[in-house]
Amino acid sequence: MDISYCNELVVLADCLSFSQAADRLFITQSTLSKHVATAEKEAGFRIFDRDTTKVELTESGRAYIERLREVAKKYEQAVSEGLELQRSAEATIRVVGPLMNDAIAALVTHAHTQVSATYGGLKTSLTEVGVRDSCERVVNHEADLGIVFRYGKENRSLRFEHLFSIPFGIACYRTHPLATKKRLGFSDLEGVRIVSYPLEDRTRYHAFVQEVLKRHGIDTHIEHLETGTLCFPEADDRVVFGVHFPGYARYGTDLVTRPLDDTRDVFDVCVVRRKKETNAGVLAFFDAIVEQNRRR
Repeated sequence: MDISYCNELVVLADCLSFSQAADRLFITQSTLSKHVATAEKEAGFRIFDRDTTKVELTESGRAYIERLREVAKKYEQAVSEGLELQRSAEATIRVVGPLMNDAIAALVTHAHTQVSATYGGLKTSLTEVGVRDSCERVVNHEADLGIVFRYGKENRSLRFEHLFSIPFGIACYRTHPLATKKRLGFSDLEGVRIVSYPLEDRTRYHAFVQEVLKRHGIDTHIEHLETGTLCFPEADDRVVFGVHFPGYARYGTDLVTRPLDDTRDVFDVCVVRRKKETNAGVLAFFDAIVEQNRRR
């Protein structure tokens, strides 16, 4: 039965008058009569005894209506709880990206402070996802804002705003020859044993890295680590290659991180949101990140 019929039957049972019930429900008496007939046909018994002068509940109808009251109340509670959860979700702005990067962390922190001053009670969920293809998370409504790397063709459903560029770089042990080389370029990677992040959630990232290497005439094989594995050189003769994060060295005192001096190819860092976003808090947060970046 349509849940609206439940409410109509309960109202009619309270009024015991088709005209009064119809007025309260803002429907016509004929519509109410049709709905009652449909409900009785579905139930298999008469719910109301009615004639030209009065409307009364049958014995079966009285028991039936009491259960319908419970159904209608539970439905109302379910809707109320759902709306409350929706409002709570909308009040929480979900931001994903490589948030451990100092420059990115500073932008997000300052933007959050600025927006919170305008939108009281604003909650923010910050999720560090490292080097991953985070655009998909925003498209799929798993996040509201992303700090992402933009590769080639953009998704037309997203709004990108450039923040800054990050060069390619390496991470290796201090004993590796590239750790102390005076100038470091793409050509120095020829023949080097390279490891990189797992393939999962990084399809576009790895495609971009391979494309850049080929553009520079480098045909070196990249070894991808297993899913869930931290990206470390593993051995003295191996190098992690990709986006340059200076903070990478915090994972070990014997690690060295170096950007490539050749910056003909870089990673384009952007803040991204859905183009059709309507949440005022999300829009304000996006604009605050862009404005804060311009002041840097």
